[in-house]
Amino acid sequence: MKKPLNLLLACALSGCAVTARVPTPGITSTPAASLPPMPASTQRDWTWVQGTVFVPTNCVNEAQEWDEYDPVVNDRELHYASAYGINMVRVYLHYYVYLKKKDALLGEIEDFLGRADRYGIKVEFVFFDDCWNQPPADLLSADYRYPAPIPGVHNSRWLVCPGDDVRSHYAQHRAGLKAYVQDIVKAHRADGRVAFWEIYNEPNKSEATVRLERDAMGWIKETGSAIPVTATGGEFSGGPFSDFNSWHEYGGYGLLGDRFSLCTECMNRQGQSVPGVVSHFKGKVGYIMWELGIGRDNCRFAWGENREKPRRDETPKPFHGIVYPDGHPWSVGDARALLGPDGFARAHFFTASYYKDPSFTKLAKTSVVPMIDFDLVDEAGVGSPDASAGVPRDKFSIRYAGEVLARFDGPYTFSADTDGRAQLLVDGRPVVTKETEGRATASGTITLVAGTHSVSIRYAHGTGPVSLHVSWSGPGFPGRVLEPASHPPGI
Repeated sequence: MKKPLNLLLACALSGCAVTARVPTPGITSTPAASLPPMPASTQRDWTWVQGTVFVPTNCVNEAQEWDEYDPVVNDRELHYASAYGINMVRVYLHYYVYLKKKDALLGEIEDFLGRADRYGIKVEFVFFDDCWNQPPADLLSADYRYPAPIPGVHNSRWLVCPGDDVRSHYAQHRAGLKAYVQDIVKAHRADGRVAFWEIYNEPNKSEATVRLERDAMGWIKETGSAIPVTATGGEFSGGPFSDFNSWHEYGGYGLLGDRFSLCTECMNRQGQSVPGVVSHFKGKVGYIMWELGIGRDNCRFAWGENREKPRRDETPKPFHGIVYPDGHPWSVGDARALLGPDGFARAHFFTASYYKDPSFTKLAKTSVVPMIDFDLVDEAGVGSPDASAGVPRDKFSIRYAGEVLARFDGPYTFSADTDGRAQLLVDGRPVVTKETEGRATASGTITLVAGTHSVSIRYAHGTGPVSLHVSWSGPGFPGRVLEPASHPPGI
């Protein structure tokens, strides 16, 4: 999560609370190949990792991710990750959320790990971070409300953890920080769902940070957990507090480490791309991209689009991010790269055609989705299913097409829970029709013979929050999200 040097200088002059040390843009981070080798006893092969940072698209930062934990959204977006070949997610925690709701947080971490495991996804947790804004004291209050993203500003609400106030009163907080780390690690000390613990993201080289890194490493080892530990290496100070080398690569495509090292952040579309990252790393070094979702954390804007120089329009090329909240990728080419030619050809998707008007005439984009099940916040940029393609926040339409598999002969009920107008056809026959706007569910039943059947859905949105959830039920199974049974032709 690096920031260009001019951003930090501007923030220093303006009083903006950004604290990470960063390189000059375009200069590649020190690659893992130049770091000292780790002892053989700690070495693990990480070449299998194709990961992303995971922040739910309805959250502005990592604290909201846990403070307002939503199991439905987390499950949905883990499903997206799996559908596009992601096998690890990098998830940030926050000390303030632990102080605020320890027991609930521990339960949510368990819930998240269970959901990730069902999709075959490993998890790594980040405890501390020196990047971006200082956490507000009132975050600890029960009625705290997270502010909206700042329009046009990259990562506008991300929070430092634990923050300058805690670090400047370290003796007072040391026991609490130790409990934060150890309560989480002890609950999962031998948990195969956890790939590794990350002490610190991009630690600066201050005495306070080094002290916390050293202590946190000791706290984790005290638990007896055999799960490996790392902190961001390279130009940052994490190397001495790691069981294996990890680094960030945003400057292009630099040197590679060996299979025992891991790139824990990469992929910005000013100097990299998803296909480029995959080609550079896959099979040689494990890698984690920033990030899965294109959402309210505003990482679709670039580093230089900051509070002093916000972007005034919607970016046509997201700086970070792979998948929009409705499950379609920014580029089908990204999906092809992540899944590989054979995997992409075998993947099951609906085609999704996005229109700039509510009458299916002004085509903006055609893509793929693994299911039709999403909500959008009524907010600039993220209120559209794809603002980068020019789809407006209000008065747009989407057309879906694909096949579903009926396993048995019998009656099947299809439902659309949506805010807008919708029609669902099976084998060309209308089954569900909703002709009015306003959130409601419309359903219809049709008798099908066992086998595949074509399905098409037309959805038109007016104004306000967006919701579209298409489900079905039939012989032998209760209601569940409608998923495609084949790969769409021509995609």
